Amino acid sequence: MIGKIIVALLVPFALAAGLSRFSMNIWVGMIATLGIMMAAFNGPYQPLPVVLTGVVSGLAGTYVGYLWLKGKSITK
Repeated sequence: MIGKIIVALLVPFALAAGLSRFSMNIWVGMIATLGIMMAAFNGPYQPLPVVLTGVVSGLAGTYVGYLWLKGKSITK
């Protein structure tokens, strides 16, 4: 259970932040992270604390991705 919580803390954060930075769009990063986590880690069948930890971690990663993209322009 502790291992699942650690994975739920790290993986969604890194995926959301990295995909947001790569795609230059926070929404793409957040939706892709949600899809990957649900498909790869069998999200709906995990215990509730693991799911909630993953959601909070994904939101934090999306916020970090937003901070990375703040002030950047694609057409510069």
